[in-house]
Amino acid sequence: MNIRHLAKAFAAMGMLALVAACGEEETGPVYDYPVPGVAKQRIQVGNTNHSFEVVLVKAGTFNMGSSATDPVASVTEQPAHPVAISEDFFIGTVEVTQRLYEAVLNNNPSRDARGGDYPVESVDYASALEFCERLSDLTGRTFTLPTEAQWEYAARGGHKAPSPASAYPGADILGDVAWCAATSEGSIHPVGQKVSNQLGIFDMAGNVWEWCLDWYGAGYYSDPGLSLADPQGPREGTERVIRGGGWNASPVSCRVTDRDYAAPTTQRDYIGFRVVMKP
Repeated sequence: MNIRHLAKAFAAMGMLALVAACGEEETGPVYDYPVPGVAKQRIQVGNTNHSFEVVLVKAGTFNMGSSATDPVASVTEQPAHPVAISEDFFIGTVEVTQRLYEAVLNNNPSRDARGGDYPVESVDYASALEFCERLSDLTGRTFTLPTEAQWEYAARGGHKAPSPASAYPGADILGDVAWCAATSEGSIHPVGQKVSNQLGIFDMAGNVWEWCLDWYGAGYYSDPGLSLADPQGPREGTERVIRGGGWNASPVSCRVTDRDYAAPTTQRDYIGFRVVMKP
């Protein structure tokens, strides 16, 4: 865990009392219930007996980032600004699991390699992209990692986002939606065990941090060429964006607006990913 992770954890200690107590972990995924008004697809992985779900996120606009009046917001997530997502996209309803990763790339890099519906972790950025490329070959569809703007838009609930916005993806009570430092008992958990957000997407807070396509910039306007229509961050950098917080993360890190980063070669047991698919 880097210095910024630790600093955020200490800064958030006062928030821990707000986290609801977690229930007992259930065996196997519980995310197959229908969400009214949400379009999902089940994607078959080539000739294997593996499949997974993606959900449609319709194009729209939203306010990305945090206001300077937010007492726990970092300057890196400011200013709040309007962003347009100009095209529909699909996103995985859960983080890529160890079962799916093995089916696509025939290996499991996870340090906590319990397989099945546990999220794959200890995956570096290049391996996550390799997975997306191989998955595209196997399915005939186009998969990649989400941009940071796509990730936050989907985490907020996309075209079904509540107003006012929730502090965390799908709720204002972190324990309802996330396996984090206060609820995880020190490890990852099977995907889909907590409450989903308004689009039926699970674990966008906690469990594992998720790689985004973007290079990390210290603030949203650190790159003068940054567009507010389908932004993709700075043109170059040394770290990639990670989002959502992990099983060892503080409440601050699990907020829908929080931003963090890791070198592309990073392999940590709290970093994984989810995929997006072009319609």
